[in-house]
Amino acid sequence: MSLLSTDIAKVKRLSLKEVKLPTTERRVEPITPILVERPPTDEEIAYSRLVAINPLIEELVERLDLVSITTGERIKKIELREEYKPHPETEIKAQEIDKPKLIALAQRVIEGENSYSREEIIGRIKEATNVNQERAERGFNLILQAGAIEPTLGDRYYLTGSTPF
Repeated sequence: MSLLSTDIAKVKRLSLKEVKLPTTERRVEPITPILVERPPTDEEIAYSRLVAINPLIEELVERLDLVSITTGERIKKIELREEYKPHPETEIKAQEIDKPKLIALAQRVIEGENSYSREEIIGRIKEATNVNQERAERGFNLILQAGAIEPTLGDRYYLTGSTPF
């Protein structure tokens, strides 16, 4: 058998530039965005709570064109879930407070057989318990609701069970 002599130098070689693939149409499918609900930020929760308490805050923010510190955009008002809603301030009633403690406080602060003005009783509560003015006024109202003191004529109060002289 004889070998075929082939001169490789004389044969035309194909380069990759000359190779062409048949054109095919590319299928482009529309990308549907996936909506991801992000949790509300603390700033949005706080703003929505404030607006729930006082709706005029929303108008103030809008008129002054106030924006978020972090993003530089207007803060979005979100729908508050039950856990974020502000709780209405409830008045503390004397029934919720321990009545014997209120009566004991009244007996410690007010001397029997004397009557005092509201301001005098509040001052005595402040001295006896080392509380501020607001808390002393609240204590006075609770003592009055509990029935530990009774009013007399002319905005004077006396200890229940004693005489108002």
